[in-house]
Amino acid sequence: MQKELKFWRFLTHFWGLITALFFIITFLNIIDFSNVLQTLTIVYISILSIFSSIKEFNRWQNNKFISLHKGEVFVIFYTILMITFIIFSALNPDQYQIQGEFTATYLSILGIFAITNKSKLLKLK
Repeated sequence: MQKELKFWRFLTHFWGLITALFFIITFLNIIDFSNVLQTLTIVYISILSIFSSIKEFNRWQNNKFISLHKGEVFVIFYTILMITFIIFSALNPDQYQIQGEFTATYLSILGIFAITNKSKLLKLK
């Protein structure tokens, strides 16, 4: 069970960081990766959803399950990115534009975190 979670955690972190990197590079107009952002978003959110589902299933199936890894890290990281993107876009809208896929990714991460956090709280009761 833990080996399976490690695999999905690794994939989630890998795709989360790759996706963020492509968003940052595109946002800063270093290289225009806008043609692959939709695909990256779909891959990352799908893998994050699979990982979260397996983790929650294990939490409810196993009374001894303890999650030592906090999803808050990615929520904080993507929140900082979103705030930074908004500020840069507001100050210089001709140079910086927030990709719609980034907004969808950010909101998906928040939604998945909210659901899994609520599940964890319910399980603790």
